[in-house]
Amino acid sequence: EHPQTLPFVVPDGDSEPGALAFAGAPVHAKGEILGALGVVSRPGRQFTAEEVALLASIADQVGVAAENARLYQQAEQLATLQERERLARDLHDSVTQSLYSANLMVETARRAAQAADLPEVERYLLRLGEVNRGALKEMRLLLHQLRPLDLEGEGLVGALQKRLDAVEARTGVEVRLLAEAELALPPPAEEALYRIAVEALNNALKHAGAASVTVQVRRLRGQLGSRVEMSVIDDGHGFDPEEVEHRGGMGLLTMRQRAERLGGTLEIDSVPGRGTTMRVTLSAEPPEGA
Repeated sequence: EHPQTLPFVVPDGDSEPGALAFAGAPVHAKGEILGALGVVSRPGRQFTAEEVALLASIADQVGVAAENARLYQQAEQLATLQERERLARDLHDSVTQSLYSANLMVETARRAAQAADLPEVERYLLRLGEVNRGALKEMRLLLHQLRPLDLEGEGLVGALQKRLDAVEARTGVEVRLLAEAELALPPPAEEALYRIAVEALNNALKHAGAASVTVQVRRLRGQLGSRVEMSVIDDGHGFDPEEVEHRGGMGLLTMRQRAERLGGTLEIDSVPGRGTTMRVTLSAEPPEGA
C-alpha cells in the first residue's frame, strides 16, 4: 500500500517530559485522500496496535460517510436538473402552445373585424377567453410546483390546504378539505400522500375539467394496525382507468408506485361522464427502526 493510505504514529519522546504521542489515519474514499483523522495521547502514554487499528477503522467509516454525502448531493442536483427539464417541457407543451394559439385567434378575429363579420369575431373572442383561462391554470400549477415543499413545517393537512387555496380556489374550482387536525403521520407517508394528492388534483384541473374537488384524509384503525386513507374526488369528465393506465398516462403508474413503495394500495373509481374518485391507503405506523 502507498504510505499515505496507512495509519501512522508519532511516539512521545522519552527525553522530553510531558511530551504527547500522536496517532493519525488518512480519510479516503474512491482512492482519494480527503484528509486525516488524528488523536493525541495523555502525557507519557503510548498508543497500542489495537488503538491504532481502531483509529484506522473509524477513519474508513468517516470516508464512507463523506462519500455517501457526496453521492447524496449529486443525486439532489440531478433531481433538481430533471425537475427543471420537466417543468420546461410542461411550459412548452402547455402555456407556450396556448399563447401561440391565442395569437392566431387574435389575428383571425382582427381579420373578421375588418370584414365586419361580428358573429365570427365573437366566436373567436370566446375561444380566446377559453384558451387564456387554460393557460392561467397551467401557469398557476407550474408556479406552485416551483415553490419549496415544507411538509415538516406545514404538516400534510396544512400543505394540502395551501395547494387548494393557491391553485384550485383561484381558478374557480369549488374545493373542500375534510381531515383530522392532528394526523401525526410518519414523514415518508406524509410526502407520499401529498405527492399523490397533487398528481390527482393536477389531473382533475388539466384533464377532467372539474368544477368541484374534495380531498378527504382519515385515520383507519383495525386488525392491520393504524392506517391512513386519502381520497380525492372530482366531478369532472371521468375516464376509463384501465385504458389510461395501460397507456401510462395521467401519472397513474407513478401514483401507484408511490403507494406500493410504502406497502399501500391505490384505487381509481372512474366512469366517463361521472367524475373520478382516487383512494390511497398507507400505514400510519412509523417504519421499523425509526
